[in-house]
Amino acid sequence: MALLAILWFLTIRPIADPDCWFHMALGRYIVEHGQIPKTDLFSHTAVGREWISSGWLASVLMHLLFSRFGPAGLVGMVFTVLAVCWVGIYLLGVRRARSGHTMVLVLIAAALAAYLRFNPRPDLWSIFFTPAVALLLLVGDNAANSPRRAVLAGLILPCVMLLWANLHAGFLAGLILIAIAAAFRWRAWWAYSTPARYVWLSGIFLSFLAWIANPYGVRVLALAAKIRAIPGVRMLIFEWMPMVYLPGFNLPMAAYVGFGALVALGTYLMWRGRQTDKQSARDWHVVAALFLVLFALWQRRQAGLCAAALPVLLLPYLPSLEARLRTWGAKVPALVVAATIFICSLQVKGVLEAGEGWPVAALNARMLPCAATEFLERFRPPEQLFNSYGFGGYFMYFLGPRLKVFLDGRLDVYAPQTWLDYLAAEENRLTIEQVCARYGINTFAIEARDAFGDPVHLVNRLSQHPEWALMFYDDDSAIFVKRSAMSEEQRAQEIRYASPYQLQKFLQAVEDPQTQAAALTELRRVVEISNGCAYSYALAAWAAWRTGEQDAVSRYLAKAFERDPQCPLAKQLVEQMRAR
Repeated sequence: MALLAILWFLTIRPIADPDCWFHMALGRYIVEHGQIPKTDLFSHTAVGREWISSGWLASVLMHLLFSRFGPAGLVGMVFTVLAVCWVGIYLLGVRRARSGHTMVLVLIAAALAAYLRFNPRPDLWSIFFTPAVALLLLVGDNAANSPRRAVLAGLILPCVMLLWANLHAGFLAGLILIAIAAAFRWRAWWAYSTPARYVWLSGIFLSFLAWIANPYGVRVLALAAKIRAIPGVRMLIFEWMPMVYLPGFNLPMAAYVGFGALVALGTYLMWRGRQTDKQSARDWHVVAALFLVLFALWQRRQAGLCAAALPVLLLPYLPSLEARLRTWGAKVPALVVAATIFICSLQVKGVLEAGEGWPVAALNARMLPCAATEFLERFRPPEQLFNSYGFGGYFMYFLGPRLKVFLDGRLDVYAPQTWLDYLAAEENRLTIEQVCARYGINTFAIEARDAFGDPVHLVNRLSQHPEWALMFYDDDSAIFVKRSAMSEEQRAQEIRYASPYQLQKFLQAVEDPQTQAAALTELRRVVEISNGCAYSYALAAWAAWRTGEQDAVSRYLAKAFERDPQCPLAKQLVEQMRAR
């Protein structure tokens, strides 16, 4: 129950992942057209370029679940898969050690090490299948004592690799585990009695071939090389960074504590177990565990499969610590209960930095461009969009392929120069005029979370540019359209005064009798289309303060801070009022 409670709190949370949406866009296309596209369909910058999906079958499943059950279908999938994995490993540990004290501690540490990867994405299946392959290798390796189980493992292993290769490209981790075990144990396996020897070795051999039965064949291996070729991928993309990187780009402390505890427990168990039970100890267990740990340290996104598979590799060594833990009596269950309450409390309070609050199936509208997408769907801006990297996948699913994106999380699909130009435009190394001339951009839909007070930010540069009109904003995004490409309907939606990026212009409009009514009417419209964003209420507070409506100032500030406790525009007003 403790494991299920922890997994429930760590998985049932508002979806914030920006990349699951481009996977589902592919899944929807496959369902609707009955074929897998081999080239890009959703962008205007990668037309005709090769698209190798990292998990076409998982994409179909995710789309079907979301279309039928909404966010609950996706987070429910994550919880179910991980619950089967974690509880299954726990039961194996109980069977091995005749008690679950050691394994439950290992699995709690594993959950804390991996929780940032508990997202509705195809790599969820790598978190599931990596321990499955490790378990099959343990079973097959023990064929001398249990030949029937080895035969069964030999039959299942290639089937697992076949399914895994179609669910996620992380199947390469499984092949490496198989190769490690085979390199150390092939002589012993050859000595097995018939038929266990032939079935098990045939299963090993077929596993190295089964993965080829995917829509891309051996070409799927090119995906890893294409990702490595992305300029700066390990320095600029958070999930591809090393586990320990630069200040400001590291994981939450809880993830490091969990990973450290898992590695420490694993090291101790293997060291002690190899001394007390040399018959069960295998060198390949150590090498496989070392590979998984180094893999996670090299790429933080691999922490999930590492944390799930390490407990399986520790199964032969559990008795070495279990006897000692039994002498603790009720202390271990009390520790488990305390750890469960503590971890769940951290998640509720937002300390884990993976959402906050009680478990709920929803969309995280602060991390996803929900309101911006609704605006784009309703008013259909001119084509040739420039969008922020994190917005592309969401736009693909809800607006594509009608609206083509500039960029999304499938960086391997795009030419390296497109990614470099995107970065240059964001950092003002490529002017607005240059990016528009190069790609024919007529609409910008970009992140605005960190725009306040940064004159170089693309949002602020567009706000000051006479050729671009602000059409929409909320606390996290902004949409600009080129004036020369606007329709009459779109011109009527331009935000001329009520912009948080041009505060003085708004205040002047509020204080001018000729423009006051238009500015306040426009502000009311912004409140409506942005679903009452903090910026809009902060502007309302500024307007009330300038017009002497003190009661309204407090009311609007309260609403602004309710939506965003860190709203910089509201904080600026509070400081201004204190200074007066």
